[in-house]
Amino acid sequence: MTIQNMKYIIAVADYKSFSQAAKALFVSQSTLSTAIREVENDLGIHIFNRSNRGITLTYDGEDLIRYAREIVEQTEYLEQRYHSRKSIPMRFSVSTQHLPFSVRAFIKFFDEIGSDNYDVAIRECNTDSVIHDVANHRSELGVLIITEAHMRTIEKILTSYGLVFQEISEMKNYVFLCTSHPLASKDSLSLEDLELFPFVTYDQELESSHFTEEPLFYNLLRKNVHVSDRATKLALIRNTNCFSIGPDLANSNADKFHKNLGEVAAIPLKESLGIVHAGFIYQKHRELSPYALSYLTYLREDIRTLVNFL
Repeated sequence: MTIQNMKYIIAVADYKSFSQAAKALFVSQSTLSTAIREVENDLGIHIFNRSNRGITLTYDGEDLIRYAREIVEQTEYLEQRYHSRKSIPMRFSVSTQHLPFSVRAFIKFFDEIGSDNYDVAIRECNTDSVIHDVANHRSELGVLIITEAHMRTIEKILTSYGLVFQEISEMKNYVFLCTSHPLASKDSLSLEDLELFPFVTYDQELESSHFTEEPLFYNLLRKNVHVSDRATKLALIRNTNCFSIGPDLANSNADKFHKNLGEVAAIPLKESLGIVHAGFIYQKHRELSPYALSYLTYLREDIRTLVNFL
């Protein structure tokens, strides 16, 4: 069965008439009938019921046409995408957990794009989505932070998808809270100090601690506020007594080297929650593009600057 045959079937189903479908497709009715009969013989099914009242789909025909429409739509999308390739010479995308250094690196990469035509993307999402984006070719790179306790579990998952994690640096954990917070003046904080305050954490599609990008799983704390994006987390920390724990948060005093001192303080955490590994994932047997390598240069630079500053 060819793509053209699928288009014939869809046209007959839409027009409910062989003659009208043939006119719309600029083919003879006999050509249309012959093509559809060949498909029916090849698949061993009847696609259409023919009667004096017109043409209707059989049960098998209804099942077939759902898939046929998807295939034709995807084919047309591919044709449009690659016919216009000359006008869009550059394509690059990266998926990342909610990590400010990923965005800062993308901004620097974006500033260096030397093309009049491009199609680039950065997608902030949860850990599971980052992995699937890279595994399914939606993004060339995925940026992750993984705690030491969950490293082996995540590596097994990555291996099952044919992905590799490459570490850039180890990072420390900090407590992020607003500069007017009752605990903001302390030089360091313990989990006991934070017990009475709400912990703002990123929601995950999978309720598993190894999929969280944060070093502390929310189930361990009494007061939890779940958010799905970094802007909401930042707004809550700026305007309430919520706190967050991790290696980086935009607009904190960890941003001094970015000349962007904000309303959020980064205070060392007394407890060791284990080493945090910052790095990226990619497809094991795929050579990285020049655009990916360029982005990684800025990513490494930003992470190492952050680590050395704090």
